[in-house]
Amino acid sequence: FDIVAEPLQVNEICSSQREIEERVTRAVSEAGLRPAREYLYRYPHELSGGQRQRVCIAGATVLEPDVIVADEPVASLDVSIRNDILKLMVEHKEKLGVTYVFITHDLSLAWVLSDRIAVMYLGRIVEIGNTEEVVANPRHPYTKALISVIPVPDPLAKKEHIILKGETPNAVDIPSGCRFHPRCPEALPECAEVDPPEVDLGGGHRAACIRLK
Repeated sequence: FDIVAEPLQVNEICSSQREIEERVTRAVSEAGLRPAREYLYRYPHELSGGQRQRVCIAGATVLEPDVIVADEPVASLDVSIRNDILKLMVEHKEKLGVTYVFITHDLSLAWVLSDRIAVMYLGRIVEIGNTEEVVANPRHPYTKALISVIPVPDPLAKKEHIILKGETPNAVDIPSGCRFHPRCPEALPECAEVDPPEVDLGGGHRAACIRLK
């Protein structure tokens, strides 16, 4: 109860303790912990990993925000629980009108949940656009590499995996020019000198690569 109620108390949203209890109960129930009364006064060690994640979601939604920033929300969960949490986030997105900024290293998860995708490398967005367009027609070499390793359900389907060379550079010592050029399979000599601007590819799809000029 205290974890979910804290945002209401800190922001002084409710006029009474009863209103706090009602909103906390509703948020916990909407997060899939039903009946809510059975979970409100449990300690964290009495909950499973998936249940604790649902408590976090209840705490994020109890203020009824327009935007929620979710940083690797399912990274530590096993596959079955991960799917349940993703379904819950989709339900909140559709029923409550919540916009998620979903931060993840797994592009396949972003594909499922997102309307738009921004691909970032060493702190810079290198490609952004509608999800289906970016996945179907990636234009930046880094995006191409990420998408090439997304598993496909057909075991007979042949798919070329793009394996990047070397390691990700230190973010404190960013390479000159295009920061991806030391690992890029399509790099040109000038990539080490020129930091490419974003190129408008139409329909809100943009990418930063010198080959797109």
